[in-house]
Amino acid sequence: MAHRRNNKDLLVELIRTDFKLRYSNSLLGIAWVVMKPMLSFLVLFFIFGAFRTGFNSKDFAPNLLIGIIMFTFVQEGTTFGMTSLLKMADIILKVSFPRELAVLSSVTISLVNFFINLGVILVITLLVSFVPNITGIIYFAAIMVLLFVLVYGSSLYLSIILIRVRDLENIIMILFQLLFWGSAIFYDINTLTGTVGHLVRLNPIAILIDSSRKALLYGQIINFNKFLIFWVIALIIFLTGRLFFNRQVKRIAEYF
Repeated sequence: MAHRRNNKDLLVELIRTDFKLRYSNSLLGIAWVVMKPMLSFLVLFFIFGAFRTGFNSKDFAPNLLIGIIMFTFVQEGTTFGMTSLLKMADIILKVSFPRELAVLSSVTISLVNFFINLGVILVITLLVSFVPNITGIIYFAAIMVLLFVLVYGSSLYLSIILIRVRDLENIIMILFQLLFWGSAIFYDINTLTGTVGHLVRLNPIAILIDSSRKALLYGQIINFNKFLIFWVIALIIFLTGRLFFNRQVKRIAEYF
C-alpha cells in the first residue's frame, strides 16, 4: 500500500514538474495550450468553412473544434510519451523509480491540455445555450478513456524504440501530418465515397472523432460495435506494451 502511495505521489510530482517546464520559458506560457488548437481551428474554419464539407453552417464550428482538440490529444500524447524517457534521461540515470511513470506522466500532460481545451468548448456551448445529452457525455468520456489507453500503450513501445532509433521522432511527425488529413477533422466522414471514403473509415481515429461529435452534439451512440473492438485492440497494445517495456527498459541506459 505504501509503495503504491509513493508511486502515486511521484506520478503527481512528475506531471506537475513536466507541465511547468514545458511552458515556463515561453512568452505566453500556458496560453499556448489553448492557442495552438484555436489557431488551427481559425485557419481551417476560414479555409474550409465556405465548403462546409458535409456539415451544415450551424454545426460546422463545433464539429471542427471537437475534431481538432481530439486529434491534438492523440498527437501530443503520442509525441510526449514517445520522447519521455529521452527527456528524463538525467533523472533516470541517477534516481531509481518505476520507468513507466515517466511515460505515464508525459501522456497525462496531453490529457491535462485536452481538458483545458475542452473547457473552451464548454464555455462556447454555454454561450449558445447548448446542453449536451448525459448519455452522449458518458459515451464521449468512454471514448477518451479508450484513446488514453491506446496512446499510453503505444507510447510504451515507442519510448523504448526511439532510444535506439532516433529517426523515429521524425517518422512519427510525418505520419501524423498524413493522418491529419485522413482523420475527418474538417469534414464529415459519412460524405466520403469511393476508395478514399473506404480508407478513411478504416482509420480508428476518424471513427472515434465522428462518434464523439455525434455523442456530444446530438446525444447519439454510433459505431458501438467498433468501439468495443477498439477496446480489445487497445488493451492488447497496452498489455503487450507493458511486457515489452519492462523487458527492454533495463537496457536503455547504454543508449542514452
